[in-house]
Amino acid sequence: MTKAIIATLLTLVSLVSLAQAQEFVEGTHYQRLPEKLPTTYRGDEVGEIMEVFSYSCIHCFNLETFIQSWKQGKPDDIRFTLVPVLFNERQLPEARAYYVGEFLGLHEESHMAIYNEIHLNRTRMATDDRFASFFTRFGVSEEEYRNMANSFAVNVRINQAQRITQGGQVQGTPSLIVNGQYLVTGQMAGGNPRMFDVAEWLIRRDQNQ
Repeated sequence: MTKAIIATLLTLVSLVSLAQAQEFVEGTHYQRLPEKLPTTYRGDEVGEIMEVFSYSCIHCFNLETFIQSWKQGKPDDIRFTLVPVLFNERQLPEARAYYVGEFLGLHEESHMAIYNEIHLNRTRMATDDRFASFFTRFGVSEEEYRNMANSFAVNVRINQAQRITQGGQVQGTPSLIVNGQYLVTGQMAGGNPRMFDVAEWLIRRDQNQ
């Protein structure tokens, strides 16, 4: 084995060791929340990453391709949950649309379709009536949509989303809440995709403590 090959191997080992030893700093790469928020991970799962998002947020739309790729290789013991941001009442129609898609088993069809309708087709989706009309393409009548959007189940989730937005000290989207204890933003992490590196690191660190 030549000296050049040995040097290359040593460099690779050093890089791997450096990546494994990488640590993120509280107050720089993430923020600890003053009160722990409720989580939904259970059983063999060791942690949860919540993405607080908005359908009308261009940064959330642009991040979605990365998220779909990340989810394909996501560790099975980490739960990923979407939470529509609720800063004000104007965002209620979007939040209701997300939960209607979930409860009617249409999430795989409706989630990206809503993003595309807003950002590619340039459609303003700001009212419950617009979303009721939009969901007819999935075989949901406008009456069925409105009944679900105003149901007890959806209202419970809306209240939870409001609590996460406020208790998570979310200032913008996309943001991640990790294990109900930490806030991670793209600005903190050094880019929106890098938020997931910080989030996974936090979960593994807490798992091993």
